[in-house]
Amino acid sequence: MISRSTPIEIEAALQLVRETEERIRILKSQGKKVHIIWDFDFVLASGRSDDIFSLAGFNLEQYFNYEARLSWQAPESGIWLQLATNLGRLHLSQDIVTARSSYLAFRVMFFCIMKSIDPNWMRWMLFLGHQSKSDSFRIILESLIKDPDYHIIYIDDAKKHVDSFIALSKQMNIEDRTLGILSPQIRLYSEEELKVHYDAVMGATGDKPVIIPHEIHGYGGFTVLPNGLADFRSRAMFNCVDIHKEAVVANLRPTLESFHQEMMPDKPMTVDSLYYCYEMLKDSH
Repeated sequence: MISRSTPIEIEAALQLVRETEERIRILKSQGKKVHIIWDFDFVLASGRSDDIFSLAGFNLEQYFNYEARLSWQAPESGIWLQLATNLGRLHLSQDIVTARSSYLAFRVMFFCIMKSIDPNWMRWMLFLGHQSKSDSFRIILESLIKDPDYHIIYIDDAKKHVDSFIALSKQMNIEDRTLGILSPQIRLYSEEELKVHYDAVMGATGDKPVIIPHEIHGYGGFTVLPNGLADFRSRAMFNCVDIHKEAVVANLRPTLESFHQEMMPDKPMTVDSLYYCYEMLKDSH
């Protein structure tokens, strides 16, 4: 049963975030380096995607279709995002370990791009395919274990993963430098609202992006690609080709303009027409 979080639950979750931030401030004041490992859904981002997977009966085909339709819609922010944005000012580095794989991981990358222009905002994004979260933890811990000043915090909404992190820390004899935090699952929507959202995303039709309303905010809403992965792929390819054309024309503009004037004197010069000149010149050599 999916239930909207109560004001008391939300406040308790935010208090945990504040307490963690204060703990990090104390470590920093002691000259320690703090590294955070994040789970994604229900931690950095809203748990809406996880709940949709459950709502769809754990049907991977339906879930993939839902995610693909929202390829260009960054997931909503979770309760821990503000702490993640304090990278550099409060903690030194951070990674994401999440059970997303294949093109679904694009939404995680897009989320990070939208939240920070710093390319170092996330050191690693470990999208789980065949390896377990424990294997990912080992990769991260082994990269930091040699520096005794590093303290590593892991935050996840699943107790089994937090327990796994704690167990591995003990196995590696660095439990005095690690902390596993179980994050509460905060939802700002009810099950009925989630079903309305899911039906709207899956029911969107047409060959152009569609906006469906947000159940709380109303105006703005979610950008949906009705044809899912096919739309994502075609738009990504279009952008790639467009960027390539602009780069070629910018680099060779004097030569292309001269050739354009010679071959098509009455035609306006555009990026497309200049790129056509480039193709002609390239084919002639």
